[in-house]
Amino acid sequence: MYTSMSLNEICSSNPISVSQDTMLSDVLEVMANMTISSVVVVEGRRPVGIFTERDALRIIPELLDPSVTKVGSLMSGNPVVAPKHLDLFEAYHICAQKNIRHLIVVNDEGDLHGIASDTDFMKVLGLDVFSGQEKVENVMSTDASSLSVHASLNDAIVLMVKSNARAVVITDAGKPVGIITERDLVRLGRNHVASNTLLADVMSNVVVTVQRSRSTYFAIELMRQHQIRTLAVVDEDGVFQGLLTEHDVVKKIENRYVSILNTIIKRQAHDIERIRQELDEKHVLSAVLHESLGVCLIIADPANNVRYLNPAASALFGLTHESIVGEHLELLFDKIGMATEELRVALDKAKHGTIYEFDITHQIRNDIVHLHVRIAPIQDQNNHLLGFVQTIQDETEKKLSERKLKQAASIFENTIEGTIITDADVNILSVNPAFTRITGYEEEEVRGKNPNILSSGRQDNAFFKRLWESLQTSGYWQGELWNRRKSGETYAEWLTISVILDADDKVKNYIAVFADITSSKIAHDEFEFLAHHDPLTKLPNRLLFNARLSHSLSRIKRTGDNVALLMIDLDGFKFINDQFGHQAGDRVLEVVAERLLANTRSEDTVARLGGDEFVVVLEDIMEITGATDIAHKLIQEISQPIVMGVNKMTVTASVGIALSSMIGDNPKLLISSADDALYRAKDAGKNKFICA
Repeated sequence: MYTSMSLNEICSSNPISVSQDTMLSDVLEVMANMTISSVVVVEGRRPVGIFTERDALRIIPELLDPSVTKVGSLMSGNPVVAPKHLDLFEAYHICAQKNIRHLIVVNDEGDLHGIASDTDFMKVLGLDVFSGQEKVENVMSTDASSLSVHASLNDAIVLMVKSNARAVVITDAGKPVGIITERDLVRLGRNHVASNTLLADVMSNVVVTVQRSRSTYFAIELMRQHQIRTLAVVDEDGVFQGLLTEHDVVKKIENRYVSILNTIIKRQAHDIERIRQELDEKHVLSAVLHESLGVCLIIADPANNVRYLNPAASALFGLTHESIVGEHLELLFDKIGMATEELRVALDKAKHGTIYEFDITHQIRNDIVHLHVRIAPIQDQNNHLLGFVQTIQDETEKKLSERKLKQAASIFENTIEGTIITDADVNILSVNPAFTRITGYEEEEVRGKNPNILSSGRQDNAFFKRLWESLQTSGYWQGELWNRRKSGETYAEWLTISVILDADDKVKNYIAVFADITSSKIAHDEFEFLAHHDPLTKLPNRLLFNARLSHSLSRIKRTGDNVALLMIDLDGFKFINDQFGHQAGDRVLEVVAERLLANTRSEDTVARLGGDEFVVVLEDIMEITGATDIAHKLIQEISQPIVMGVNKMTVTASVGIALSSMIGDNPKLLISSADDALYRAKDAGKNKFICA
C-alpha cells in the first residue's frame, strides 16, 4: 500500500541552517535569494527551531525591524524531527497528524541531515490514490481567504492568521485579480513595507486558477508546471471559491490511506465477529437441545407398546399422536425406515434393569440426522418391570459443531501462521506449533509472559502507541513489524491482532496471528535493487541515474546551484577483453567503479550505463573548474595499473563534461551535450576531458 522508500531518499540534504543570533534581515535575504520556504535554526549541528514563511506573518503587523531582530525570537521552537531512515509513509503521517509542512530530518546522532516539505512528499505519494478521480472541490480549503483590492496589507495578514490560510486571494467583482502568499510576506517584510499599504499596490498580479470540478491530479500537475504551491479555486464563471495548497493535497492523501485501511479493518473485524457469534449460537443451541427442547420422549409398557410420547417424538416420526399410541416400538422404528438392531439389544438390556444408549444415523426426507437413543427401565420399589422410558435426541447440530471445533483446533495446530492467545492483561495463554517454528520459543517458555519478549527494538514507542489506540477504538490492528527470534535473529512479520470481548463488552482475550515474511521482503528488496542497479558493479543503472539526474535538476531550480554531468568511456577496454578474457574485463569494470566512488562525494551519483560507459552527476558545482578538476582526478586514478594474478592491466578514460548553467536544466539535452563532448575527447586522442 505504500512505498518502501525511506525519508532519506526524498528529503533535501544539507538545508540552510542559521544560529539563533542571526539577524532576521539576513535570514529573509537568504530565503528570498534562494527561493526557499524555511531555514533550520541550530546549536552546533543540533536543530532547536525552524523559521518558515509562516513565521514571517509577524514582521509587518508587529513593526519589527529585521536588521535588529534575531531569528531566535521569531522561530518555531521544539521542532518536529524524524530520523532519516524512517519509512516514507510514517514520515508524512507525522506531518499530516501534526499539521506541519516541514519535517526536519536528523541522522543517527540527532544532528541536522535534511528537510522534507510538502513538495517532496507530493512528488512520490498520492497520485496512485487519486488516480484522476478525486475532485478539487473535495480537497480544497473553503474557509474565507479573499479580500478586495481596497483592503490593506494588515487586513491580509490578520485574515491569514485567523483562518490559518497559506495565502489570500484579492478579488474584484468576485473574481481573482491577485494573490498575497506567505512567500510574498517574506519579500515585503524584508523591504519594510508598511502594514497600511493597499493590497492593490503589493499583490502578485499573476494568480493561477483551477476550476473546482477539475481533478486533483490536474491541479497537482498545474502546480508543478508553474512551480507554485497554491492555486485559487474558481467555479465555471471564474468566481473565487477557495484555495488549494500542497498541504491540502498531502493531508487528503493521509486521510484517504487511513480511510482505505479502516474500511479493510472494519470488514475483517466484522467477519471475525460474525464467525464468533455463529459458533456461540451453535454451542448454546447444542446445550439447550441436550437439556430439554427437541428431546423426543416415549414411554412403552413391558410388551414394548407405546403408551405416551411428547410432541417432539410425534414430529420425529412424522405421525400423529393417536396413530402412534399402542404401536410396537420395533414396528414404529421399522415404519419410518429406522434401523432396529440396536433397539432390540437396548430393550433386552432394559428388561434386565440396565440403561442402554446408542447412536443411529437416520434419513428424514433429504436430510441425514444423527440421533442419540437412550432406553431405561421403569421399575417399582421391588424392581418389577413396569415399562420403558426412551429418549431420542437429535445431535446433528452438536456433531456438526464438534466437527467444526475439531477443524478449528486442527487449523490452530497445523496452520503455517503463528498464533498467540493472551488474557486481558496481555499475558500469553497459548501458542501454536507454528509460533514455535517461527520464533524458536516453546510454549512453556512464553506462557504467562508478555509478547514483547519478541521485540526487536526496531519500532519506537510512537508505533506501539498507534497500535494500541487502534485496538482500543476499533478492536483490531493489522500491519508489518520486526521481531526477534530466540536465536537473536530479527525477522519481519505481517501481524493481525483482534480483541475478544465478553458479554459485558470487556476485553477477555487478544488473538494475534502472524506470518513470517522475511524471505519475501528480502526477495523484494533484492528485486528492487536489481531493478535499479548494475549487477556487476552494484552502481545505479540507467533507470536510477535518469531519476536522480531529474531530481537534482529539479532541486537546483530552488537553490540556484549547478549540476555537472561527466560522461566517461574507457579507452582500450576491448583489448583487455580480447587479451585477458571477459573475467579480467569484468574485474577492470569493478575496479573502475570502486575508483570512481572513492574519488567522488556521497551526495554525487556514479552510475554504469552499460559496457564500459560510466556517468557521474556532481551536485552543487559552482564553476566549470570544479567539474574539470574532478574529471582530471578521475582520469589519473583510472589510469593506474590493475593487477589480476600475474597480469597487470591498464586502461585510460575519456570524459565529456556538461554544466547545467551552460546547457540548461533539460536532462536529455544535458546528457546529449556531455555525450558529444565525450566523443570529441576520444577523437582528440583519448585519455582527456572536453567540456561541452
